[in-house]
Amino acid sequence: MNIHLPFWFFKSTLRWKRHTGSSMDLNYNLYAFLDTVGLIQGLTLGILLIIINKKKHKSTFFLGLFLLLYAVERINPILESLDIYKFYPELYRLPFNFFWLLYPLFYVYTQQVCIFADKKIQYWVLYPGILAFFVQVVIFFLPYEEKLIIVDTLWFKAFIICGFIYGIIIGIWNLKLISNHKSEVKNVFSLLESKELQWAKVFLLFAISGSILYIIQYYALPNNVYSNIFFVLFDLIVIYWVSYHGVEQRNVLSLLSKSEMFGNKGDKIPSQPNLPVNSYEGMKELMVEIDDYMKQSESFMQTELTIVDVAKGLNIHPKRISTTINTMCHVNFNTYVNQFRIRKAEKLLDNQEDLNLSIEGIGNEVGFHSKSAFYAAFKKITGTTPTKYKQGRAKL
Repeated sequence: MNIHLPFWFFKSTLRWKRHTGSSMDLNYNLYAFLDTVGLIQGLTLGILLIIINKKKHKSTFFLGLFLLLYAVERINPILESLDIYKFYPELYRLPFNFFWLLYPLFYVYTQQVCIFADKKIQYWVLYPGILAFFVQVVIFFLPYEEKLIIVDTLWFKAFIICGFIYGIIIGIWNLKLISNHKSEVKNVFSLLESKELQWAKVFLLFAISGSILYIIQYYALPNNVYSNIFFVLFDLIVIYWVSYHGVEQRNVLSLLSKSEMFGNKGDKIPSQPNLPVNSYEGMKELMVEIDDYMKQSESFMQTELTIVDVAKGLNIHPKRISTTINTMCHVNFNTYVNQFRIRKAEKLLDNQEDLNLSIEGIGNEVGFHSKSAFYAAFKKITGTTPTKYKQGRAKL
């Protein structure tokens, strides 16, 4: 949901009292100009995301639709700030307030790109928004005088407030989905970059907090054009930021396509067939098998190693491997793999001069994609940095 949402539906519901004076006129003209820029950029970037949908394993249709509706939603404030309704009253209450739809659209998009994309997409969250749109269409085609009466009724104000509350609830629900996604991603991938949907989480946190902040500002500083301009400028930045990540973001589940998931046919019971698969002894034996495979194959040195790659090497279902690592080692797959990488890095650091490798080069050698990822994992597992570790070993 965009940060500016509450302003749109509160401003379009209540009649905005205009101020006089050349300075204020200039401010309102600036406000209308920035809104117009937002309209154009939202339409352009929204169409772009829809066009690239499904290309290179992207799922950007609903994000593109989100940006399109976000952009179209600006038409009413632009018309109002320019006093267009004075000359064309029939345009009043164009059905372009999508406060029931924007959070749900982003939620559906998140479902399509997260690791749970193979599960049933909950399109039903869009139904209230679609119904709300048709309600607005009906209101729009009423005579101007009747529309003025309707927007002042208690039921219409309740309709607006319920839409806001519904959107916030879906936004919070989306945060929970992203949290579950992040946990699952760490059980599948050794390279987390561009897979955790952290940008979507940040966007939702800013959207929810920003929406609430605007409501406070709206009542504390009513009709303050400077604060309104601030929120519009903030939105211009946010929409570019979301669009950029939308273009960059791939469907996370599609990244496993090269390591095809296999079902029960590929399962193998560890050495003692009489032991239950999920028994402690069964997991203990399987853990030994996994450890031996990692040490002998050194597959952890593959930057984009996934749990599916390990599962195929052992001919055991990925879910069993994940459950065993979680239960026996009390860590996720990502941390488990990084432990092997750090142990290998420690050996290489001890022989750094002989190998003629920089610390960053050693990180790349053992499977880390970037220097920052190597340092973060090294510090987490050893309690120190690679540089300090090397200096400490040199003193011994």
